Amino acid sequence: MRKLLVVSFNLILVGSILAITFDQVGPALGYGYGYGACAADRPNELAATYVNNDRRIQFSWSAIEFEECEDGTATYRLQVRKTDATLIQEYTGLTDTTKTISASGLQTNLAYKFRVKATASDDEETDWSLYKAFRTLPDEPTKLRIRKLSDSSAYISWKNIVRSKKLRYYQMTVKRGEHVVFSKRIKLGLRHNRTGATVTGLKSTVRYRVKVRAVARATSKSDFAKKYFRLN
Repeated sequence: MRKLLVVSFNLILVGSILAITFDQVGPALGYGYGYGACAADRPNELAATYVNNDRRIQFSWSAIEFEECEDGTATYRLQVRKTDATLIQEYTGLTDTTKTISASGLQTNLAYKFRVKATASDDEETDWSLYKAFRTLPDEPTKLRIRKLSDSSAYISWKNIVRSKKLRYYQMTVKRGEHVVFSKRIKLGLRHNRTGATVTGLKSTVRYRVKVRAVARATSKSDFAKKYFRLN
């Protein structure tokens, strides 16, 4: 009976020592904090914004601060993908919560998505953020032409831009000085290489300015293609 008590006491003592030891070294080994000593939620508040006169795209997200780290500062990893998940661009080691790229690096008038994750000083990582979708702006129409029909009318046309099927319409405006003499939404001429409209009520000796842009949605419009003309 005495031997049994001694053995039981020794087992309890060893178990206590192991429990204390694990409690002291566990956090250092990464136990009790998910996958490692550092922990943080994934980035959120993602946004994609055109800047620099629509020549560049700025990606932004919320700052991440890792807990239980000697240095809680995070670096970030950014991926830009097509909607079919094809990887287009990837950036690592970002130290700021924004990344600006040239808009020309992506196709115009096309849907994309991006996501971000944060990395701690001990190489622990957060989960990826949820994807944020965005669409690049359409190209501006090109090869703007004015064909005189009479002393008071002209047919104004332009070359259809790439991926016209993603557009809603073209917006065309003709001005005499600051006075608008013609403004209309033009249906897409998808069966032809060019789209245009006839403008009437013009004066042969007056200098006019026409401007046309492509519209995919209220927040997705191309730059204006512009041209001055006279009928005489």
